[in-house]
Amino acid sequence: MNFKGLPLEQKIGQMFMFGFEGKKPSAEFLEFAKENNIGFFIVFHKNFSSVRQLILLTNTLHSIGKIQPMIFTDQEGGTVCQFGEALSTFVSPMGLAATENPDYAFEAGRGIGEDLKKAGIDGNLAPVVDVNFIHDNPIIGIRAFSDNPETVVNFAEKFIDGLHFAGIPSVLKHYPGHGRASEDSHLSLPEVDVDLDTLRNTDLIPYFKLANKGDIIMSSHINFPNIEKKKLPSTFSEKFNRILREEVGFKGIYMTDCLEMKAVEENFTVEEIVLFSIKGGADILVSSGYRRGFEFQKELFHTFVNLVKTGKIKMERVENSFEKIISLKEKYGLLSGRRIIRKVPLFRENYFAEKVIALSSVKIVRDNFNKIPVHETNSVGIIEWEKVPSTIPISKASKKFYLRESARKIFPNTGFKLLPLRETLSSEIPDFLNKYDEIIVAPFSRNRETERIQGKMINEMLKFRKNIIIVSIGNPYDLRNFPQADEYFCTYGFREVQIEAFFDILTGKYVKK
Repeated sequence: MNFKGLPLEQKIGQMFMFGFEGKKPSAEFLEFAKENNIGFFIVFHKNFSSVRQLILLTNTLHSIGKIQPMIFTDQEGGTVCQFGEALSTFVSPMGLAATENPDYAFEAGRGIGEDLKKAGIDGNLAPVVDVNFIHDNPIIGIRAFSDNPETVVNFAEKFIDGLHFAGIPSVLKHYPGHGRASEDSHLSLPEVDVDLDTLRNTDLIPYFKLANKGDIIMSSHINFPNIEKKKLPSTFSEKFNRILREEVGFKGIYMTDCLEMKAVEENFTVEEIVLFSIKGGADILVSSGYRRGFEFQKELFHTFVNLVKTGKIKMERVENSFEKIISLKEKYGLLSGRRIIRKVPLFRENYFAEKVIALSSVKIVRDNFNKIPVHETNSVGIIEWEKVPSTIPISKASKKFYLRESARKIFPNTGFKLLPLRETLSSEIPDFLNKYDEIIVAPFSRNRETERIQGKMINEMLKFRKNIIIVSIGNPYDLRNFPQADEYFCTYGFREVQIEAFFDILTGKYVKK
């Protein structure tokens, strides 16, 4: 297909991925996207209310623009799933690796990809190939397959194969690696004090081995002061771009992480953001609309156009990225007709596979009191805490139970406590601990602070009752806070299949080998 006569603005438009607030983009947003031929959209949980609404949304987005846009989402599996339980979730990447069976990663990629395709979503911002070296990492954790580079490669490769089998392009992230960061780039510019040789032998291994198996690589907003002397996030680093293109040999599309994250947006002007993104090698600039919104997106776009017109960005650089984007769209059938879904299909047809994998992923770390099986006639008290995702402050914790619904289906006599994220126990907790035949305590931690708070309270509970069943439904590292615990399970996440699998194992319906 010949696009030589396309105006400059419409070629530059292909180099943007935009998101928006609400369940339906505004008429102004759609008109701007249509006029300027925006190449990519990203949809999140904030844009979702039902599968029917999601399909209407993807139909709308696919219908605009000179060149059909591609729609992406973050559906990594387990913790990061944008559509709740409506589409396949499978388990988190670390949960997949806990099965020790890379073929399960293929099944997860295929099942997730098939459901995305049915919903009109063209691409997945996955897999995460960060190597989770720092267990206090506030943003990666169970989103990573492992702290071992070879394990990451083995499972990520199969996940990519599964996505491709379903006809969905993959995105390896977050180059050159987010697994050593002790800060969250949504909130600040993390610094990682490591040299290039160390990166080559660790964090970069997944890219050396998988870069050209995937379709797109996404950057990270991390500063490596021993490698990039300027205080720049790696997204803006020409040095890291040369490593990716020359050493790694990557031929595909390089995209930024969201340019509204504080690591970028609070430290650079809009002109610097555009100019440095291009110098850093980006083919796609991402603005999800979650902080600065549509006005920022328009400013990014018009700044880019002006930088080309004034010669600060060369036209050949635009042409090079444009050609790669068109090749990707052609490869995945976006140039052969508009993707319109006429009928709501069935989703989660792979639920049996999800459950099998979840059963394999749950780990019995300790069962010193031989609690398995817990009889369904027993009375059970369950304690959880308010929940905060990794990027949300504790002050905004939500009042969610993750075990309640599954527990009620199994145990007729069940009590529940949802505790605030504070380092004190209410006076009624000792009575609650002694009221039931069994006590299940379920910490959910995605960062060191929530882990520490819950760990301190669990230590207090263990003074009142030793034989508590503790199940980590977030990061598996909680045990370091209460090493004396005799009963400890890890689910590596809180999705329905993972919680069901835990109870199936606890009650002896499924026997771990």
